[in-house]
Amino acid sequence: MSTAGERAPGNDTTFVAGATADGLAVVPVPGVDYWRRRAIALGDRAVVNLDHPVDGDLDAVADGHRAQLFPLLRAELTGAERTVLDLGCGTGRLTPGLAALLGGRAIGVDPVAELLALAPPHPDVEYRRMDEAVLPVGDGEVDVVFTSLVLGGIPMPALGRTMAEIRRVLAPGGLVFLSESVSDGDDAAHWATRTAADYRALLPWAGLRETGGFDDAGDAIAVLVGRAPADGAPDR
Repeated sequence: MSTAGERAPGNDTTFVAGATADGLAVVPVPGVDYWRRRAIALGDRAVVNLDHPVDGDLDAVADGHRAQLFPLLRAELTGAERTVLDLGCGTGRLTPGLAALLGGRAIGVDPVAELLALAPPHPDVEYRRMDEAVLPVGDGEVDVVFTSLVLGGIPMPALGRTMAEIRRVLAPGGLVFLSESVSDGDDAAHWATRTAADYRALLPWAGLRETGGFDDAGDAIAVLVGRAPADGAPDR
């Protein structure tokens, strides 16, 4: 799952957005079903902003995201982290790099089996299919939760449940690293426009702070980081 540039009035029902390039019909479907249909229609391109050129180099897009995000993530690591969760990993385009950055292992989770089927196997990565808003990860199993251009595609109230799941799977003092669209404008049928303040309100226990940002095919992206309370400490 990832962002796309089309904008239209939105609500908690997601629609398959019609486009001459992808041939998708405009019909109301649940959120996950939209991404499944998009994956079937677009393959690897389903996980990038559709405002990137149709004939563009998808590896170059992923390289650009890594160049923007990984130095910011590295700056937040203590060196003790061994397991990172890539929430909404899609085709796993960033997941092996996250494992390498930690010198440990990565768990990539996504609700869309068709996207996970495109993820290349890697000895330091385990891919798991998630049910919507339920993470297939044990309590406190991961040291870092990383998610990039995913949360805007989750409608409420599922997003609220996902935020609670992030808190559950993070080890005490664990790192939350979000990069999400904060562009002005109307919601797309499959994508909610939110602000950095919205994400802070959704994760009040993390104390999110903005550490960077970049442009993704005309979409303003903010990078927000925070931590779970230390062992025994109350939530903020």
